[in-house]
This record gives sequence, structure tokens and C-alpha cells, in this order.
Amino acid sequence: MNSSSIIRTDGLGLDMMQRAEAKVIPFRGNGPYCYSNTASMLLSTIGEQVSPQEMEAYTGVGLGAFWLPKEKLLFFSSISNPPDLGITRALHLLGFSFEEKMTSDPGKPPFEQLRSDLSSSAAILGPLDMGYLTHNPLHKRMMGADHFVLAYRFEKDGVLIHDPEGFPSVVLPFRQLELAWRADGIPYHRGHYRYWTHPRRMHHPNRDELYDSTLKSFKDVYSEAGNLATKQNLPIDAKAINTLSKHVKQERVSPAERGFMVFFSLKLGARRALDFASLFGSKSPELARLKEKQSELFGALQRLAVQKKWTKFAGSLEQLAQVETEFRDALVSS
Repeated sequence: MNSSSIIRTDGLGLDMMQRAEAKVIPFRGNGPYCYSNTASMLLSTIGEQVSPQEMEAYTGVGLGAFWLPKEKLLFFSSISNPPDLGITRALHLLGFSFEEKMTSDPGKPPFEQLRSDLSSSAAILGPLDMGYLTHNPLHKRMMGADHFVLAYRFEKDGVLIHDPEGFPSVVLPFRQLELAWRADGIPYHRGHYRYWTHPRRMHHPNRDELYDSTLKSFKDVYSEAGNLATKQNLPIDAKAINTLSKHVKQERVSPAERGFMVFFSLKLGARRALDFASLFGSKSPELARLKEKQSELFGALQRLAVQKKWTKFAGSLEQLAQVETEFRDALVSS
């Protein structure tokens, strides 16, 4: 074997120089990618194939982090760019026009309008409150969790949907749809009964155009997050990650906090980081390297949280915070 073909490992990642040349191995498997799966399904109805992995990256939702002091929860996503804004962001970047509808009145769901739209197009519905999605056997445990589904036909008793949580072709009864779609329990909801429908290809950006516009979009996400965090006095990005590290060092992690991490936020963070790494690829090897490093740190954090090794967990969080700072600085200066 030629010595140049040997890939050595150093700590959690590949040797820095060789990693820059290594191709990111994309992840395929289960994961909470509801809005990306749903948006990918919507585009497939007009013959456009954009994978959920690509869609997730273009939304920019998984950039940065923010800390909620009251709940003691760290979200590895942008405070300025929740999923509903991310869907719109990604569709614009990819060159699609679409209709996005919502209402400020929570008292009357727009069923007739939706019926009319579904006669000629599928529709992304969301955010929905998962606690009201009664086809999911775990729905009672999910009250207040946000979700997105693809609606594609009206039935006598409800709307036929593909639920990317793992439930294709199920009927969501009208009463449950109304309660879920009203989204009263979803903190980031803007209005009620939001949906996207009738996508249409308006422009097909070439690779360079798409990359440049995506990079600008990501910079905007970080800038907008900084402004919002200042107004709300919330720690974001590396400060938010270090806030969780300090909390963990005090050994005050509740079962609910640990459950949020081991069943949701850490594995989601790892998967998102890999998808960002794939997007940056050879265009920005340093950004790709940092995102792949983040993914491996998330994987380490997952194992440590399951095993309740909180001292080591806190140390890995500090490493993650440092890599987040490096990534943000490299992105903004690119």
C-alpha cells in the first residue's frame, strides 16, 4: 500500500490536511427532518428532485445555537431562522416561486381555501403541534413539538397526508388538523394555518450562482440572529453552547433536559452538520472541515449524554463552542 493512501486519525477527526481532501460521507437514516422531507416531497410533485439533505442545508435553520434560560434547553439552530422561514429561504434560493398562505385569525381554519388548492397542488402544512396528530401512537407525549406534513387530498372526514415522522397516506381528521395547524403551542408561529403550495420553477441557478447566494443567505442568518439576540438578551452560538456546559458542570441536568438531548438535539445537530459539510464540499474545504468536525463532536456528545458522563460532556461542549466560533468567523469572512 502506498503510504500516501493511508489516512491517519488525530483525536476526533482526520488529519487536517488530509481531511480537506477527503470526501464527506453523507448520512442516510432516520432523523427529525420533517420540514426538509416535506419540502422535498412537494417539489417532487412537479418533477423536481431536491433531496431532504440538500433542502435542510439550504434552509440554513441548523446554523448557530441559542439558549432558552427558563427551559434550560440549547437549540442547535438559529434564533432568527425558524423552520417556516427556512422553507421559504430554501425555495427562493433554489429558484422556485410558490404560494405561501396564512391567516391572523385562529378561529376559522381555511379549509375551503385548502380544498381548492389541493385540487391542483399538494401543500406543506406547518408548523403543526404534534400533540394533536392522533395517528402517531406517541402523540400525547409530543404536545408543543413542532412538525410539518404534506397534504395532498381532501377526504370526507379529513385531509390525506404524508407525515414524514413515518406515517404515509394517513387521514388527519378535520378537528385534529384544526387544533394542530392553529399552532398555539408553537413558540415561533407567525399567524396560524400557514402553508406552501403551487411551486413552480422560475430560475435554474448554476452551481456558482447557487453557492454564492447560499453563502450570502447564511451570513444574513448569523447577522439577523445577532441583532435578535441583543434585543432579547439571549446567549447564542458559542456563548449559548458554553452556557449549557456551565449548567452541566453543576450536575443539574434534569431527565427532561437529558431526554431532549439524547433523543433529539444532538443527533439532529450531527446530521445537519454533515449536510452542511457536503454543501460546502470542494467550494470551501475549510468550512466543510469545520462542519464535519462539529458532526463528530455531536456524536461524542451523544454517547457521553447517554452514559451520563457529564464532566466529559461539558468538556466536549467547550470544544464544540470553539469550533462554532471558528466556523462562524470563517463563514463571515469568506
